[in-house]
Amino acid sequence: IKKEINMINLKPADLEDRKKAYQWLYFSDFSSFLKEMDSSDSISTMQEFEEDYEDFFFDDSYPEKGRAYLIIREEGSVLEEIGFISYTAFHLIRGIAEIDIWLKSLEYTVRGYGREAIKLLTQKLFQEEFKTLIIRPCLKNVRAVNSYKKTGFKETSFKPEYYKREYIHEFAAGDCKDGEDMFMELKNSDTS
Repeated sequence: IKKEINMINLKPADLEDRKKAYQWLYFSDFSSFLKEMDSSDSISTMQEFEEDYEDFFFDDSYPEKGRAYLIIREEGSVLEEIGFISYTAFHLIRGIAEIDIWLKSLEYTVRGYGREAIKLLTQKLFQEEFKTLIIRPCLKNVRAVNSYKKTGFKETSFKPEYYKREYIHEFAAGDCKDGEDMFMELKNSDTS
């Protein structure tokens, strides 16, 4: 029997949503789980989060640089915000974007919601002429890695040629401790 997935949609996040996304990432049971995965004890301040997630993620001013969305679960007439997903492209060469995702609580994991959100975002990005998408989970986050594989991402070696020269040093290591991240990519099958 196949588990039924409630309808998932993406809603463009606005500046008011930035604080929620920050709270979900650093101060939820999901954030505790992520901290275990990447062995990091540091919590970014709201100011640091705003520097990472600049206004353009929330106001459509530079969609070629990146955009953030709330993951919305629909059950009947009830709409519930359950997570955050974004793409970033300012640090990558044209046609490539990096995806990041987190949910607001562990109760939403292992239900296929994240996978559906990734599918929606990848479809949108491929329609907007992105040709390759990357995602960089921590190796220890087996659930995430398996979920990304189910959406078509394949493990590969780090590709410095995907990055603009001035950003390689800053982004090469990924967000996990040295050597503990996995580089995954998904290519648009229409252009491969």
